[in-house]
Amino acid sequence: MDILNKLISASNSKSSLSAFIDDYNQELYDFLLTQSYRDLKRYKEDIDRYILSHLKVIKTLDFDLESTRVFVLILLEVAERFSFLTSFQRLFKLLHKNDCELGSRIQASSSFFIGVRRISDYEKRVDQILHQLSVAYNVEDSEERVVGTLINFYAQVVHNFALQNQDRVLLLRDHILSKREDLSFYFLRHELIDKVFSIDISDHIVAFEKIKSLLDIFLERTNKYLSFTHDSFMMEEGTSYVDLLGCDCPDFFALRDIAVDEYQKIADKSVYYSLDKGVRVLTSESQLFAYLYSYGKMHYNKVTSAFKALPDNLNDKCLEIIDWGCGQALASVCFFDYIKEKGCELIVHQVTLIEPSKIALKRGSLHVKKYELAGNIRTVNKDLDSLVDNDIVSDNTHIKVHLFSNILDIEKFSLKKLISFIENNFQGENYFVCASPYINYLRTSRLDGFMSSFSRFDSFEKYLDVDHEKGEWINGWTRSIRVFKANIESSIE
Repeated sequence: MDILNKLISASNSKSSLSAFIDDYNQELYDFLLTQSYRDLKRYKEDIDRYILSHLKVIKTLDFDLESTRVFVLILLEVAERFSFLTSFQRLFKLLHKNDCELGSRIQASSSFFIGVRRISDYEKRVDQILHQLSVAYNVEDSEERVVGTLINFYAQVVHNFALQNQDRVLLLRDHILSKREDLSFYFLRHELIDKVFSIDISDHIVAFEKIKSLLDIFLERTNKYLSFTHDSFMMEEGTSYVDLLGCDCPDFFALRDIAVDEYQKIADKSVYYSLDKGVRVLTSESQLFAYLYSYGKMHYNKVTSAFKALPDNLNDKCLEIIDWGCGQALASVCFFDYIKEKGCELIVHQVTLIEPSKIALKRGSLHVKKYELAGNIRTVNKDLDSLVDNDIVSDNTHIKVHLFSNILDIEKFSLKKLISFIENNFQGENYFVCASPYINYLRTSRLDGFMSSFSRFDSFEKYLDVDHEKGEWINGWTRSIRVFKANIESSIE
């Protein structure tokens, strides 16, 4: 709540609000978009009241600045999440007027939050809404948020028209369900949609409350991982995959070839969709194979393009590698392949793998163990928000190379907490390799906020800062890359 009070206090003028945005945008992002729905729900009335009472000042901000656009988009996302109709309408129109990039899910929400007067408006727009949600689901957004937006849509239809037009509401519902067999609308198979769409709408008020209650329960669920293991080293042993890997040191493409062969035996699209575009915490071997099969080449090219920006003066230095949210340690594997190909003479004292999925972490340590260069391997079976200081063993005299592959853009953890953790535990010379897909500038702002937080150190040096949207890079892939150096000091104001 402290950050919300600071925001309210700073919103009396354009200059004070602009200064607040420059200083606190990332903290506000954490508060409004990454903390749990359950915790944020306590402040929903305060947030809605803030938007409506300070919109006049918000309109005066400079929308040529990315920080302004990110700030207003954060407010818009919260307005959509809690169905603040008036706040959503006004913020959406403000962003649209200023030619700001708006994601497909937000565009879908605008189609049922703005300009609806009769049920025929919903009927005319339903296919457009479903198409926009399909794009969001398959390219931009999490399954949770897409499903939540669809349920919001149906709730609005029931609330506004089920009393006078029950038959047409049911026809619209059946039309939505008729799309389920099309794999591009795979999100329609979610169990919550079955529960919501089976609710009796003869009493539209009761039905609306039941729908909102189910949606609240769904959104309030925190990300549940299997219980963490506190061993300092975990590795896959005695499995058929260990046998497939053999004794020789593989490279990335040898690992992927195995995964391709194994996944083709499964040939189950539901496994692919369970990856949620590669951001889901994996729980089965079939998902491990599906990830490498589906995203492996893109992953390799993205992180390798980032490694090329690292300076050559790391030769003959003693390094520690920290692979954050490592999954199967593919970023580490790609790094070892890269330095081997370049003929670099590096001394890797330790590799630390941090990952909430036990099955992925065990496989990742197996992959890294195959490289003689890897040195000591430590595994930390936790999500990033659960880390504590004694999880990490690091030497201030070693050079640290931090690998953040497809992790910083994910809105599942607090960047402020992560940055503080790094500053407390990795003093000395640090290099950061951050590689994510380009989704939109709101998500990419997390990478910018992360890099910016280290720019206060005198030794900060930026090597690469590049964004490529779809169609601007190889194979139609996207990328957001940030590579930089910071000497983290023990005390700095």
